[in-house]
Amino acid sequence: MTATTALGPLVKSVRVAASPARAFELFTARIGAWWPLETHSVGGSSSWLALEPRLGGRLVESLADGGTAKWGEVTRWEPPTRVAFTWHPGTPPEEATRVEVSFAPDGSGTLVTLVHSGWESRRQDGATAREGYDTGWEIVLRPYADLARE
Repeated sequence: MTATTALGPLVKSVRVAASPARAFELFTARIGAWWPLETHSVGGSSSWLALEPRLGGRLVESLADGGTAKWGEVTRWEPPTRVAFTWHPGTPPEEATRVEVSFAPDGSGTLVTLVHSGWESRRQDGATAREGYDTGWEIVLRPYADLARE
């Protein structure tokens, strides 16, 4: 077993001021409204990000030049409690990791938990990629939580 296959999943949680149904809708249907494309994308801030709302749907970035960059594919679609997708922005699909996001009632809001796993598929850079995503997901989830407050 290599060091990469021994890497556990990354788990990030954020409490948002919205019902689970609203939190799910913001995360999926409105991903392009909150995702920080200027720092976390293939094409930069002139791009647009969308998630096709169905099993097998694409998570795709539309680029300013008219091209697209597929980031992943929806593998679980269970509104309003769970969505999961493969994850490979800027890398080949065979190096995709897995992301699952759950939405659970938490008082007057929702606890959103993101689990990012499958680092062994990243070949040589699994440990480095995991380390980058450890802080990266925190940066990405911040504007999502902010949008839920509006």
